[in-house]
Amino acid sequence: MMTILMIDVEGGKEDLFEQIIHKLNELKEQHFFKQIQVLYLTKCYTHSDISFMVDVKDPEILPTFITKVILPLDGVWDIQIIPLLNPNFFQIPEEFTQKDFNHFTVMLDVKPTKTENIFKYIRKIAATEDYAITFLAYTFSNYESDIIFTLLSPDVAHAGKFIKEKVRTIDGVIDSLLWEIESWESLISEDEWVNYINLFLEKNKMELDLERWEMDGFVCGC
Repeated sequence: MMTILMIDVEGGKEDLFEQIIHKLNELKEQHFFKQIQVLYLTKCYTHSDISFMVDVKDPEILPTFITKVILPLDGVWDIQIIPLLNPNFFQIPEEFTQKDFNHFTVMLDVKPTKTENIFKYIRKIAATEDYAITFLAYTFSNYESDIIFTLLSPDVAHAGKFIKEKVRTIDGVIDSLLWEIESWESLISEDEWVNYINLFLEKNKMELDLERWEMDGFVCGC
């Protein structure tokens, strides 16, 4: 199961991002990493939260991974688990590969009876010259987090305008949170990522044209 682990970073511990990368690369060959694959890490621009996406093949391994690998690191203040349910990947429009777009993560709080309709609406939103949705999933990680998606946009002003005009106006949307991703680091190669996406889509009977695929477009979580 695809899952995001979001770390609340203690103040003054700006090196935690590099710490985690070093630790994960150091332990990559250990046995339990066969059951929990770390795909990549991201760091928020506006605050110090660090997230990483993992593919949890054996849920029994996740507590061990968190308590033995992540929590002992200097600077970890707290951690939140965000399950990604029914994840959808979307192809990056061709024109986006030629421009400098920033990555954003959006979390929605929605009315229970409107949840499925909102999810379907976001899935149908086509790319425009100002934005593109690259990833979408249910989360239900807490009472205020029901749907998560990632967005490509030129800057925070365009992203904020999109959320205000196209998302907050959807019937049933209660609230939204927008984070800009400052940096990210892949823990697998581009070829491994393409293979992973292909296997994931095949397993879940989903389709995606990967001809114009770019790894940057699948950044998720913050």
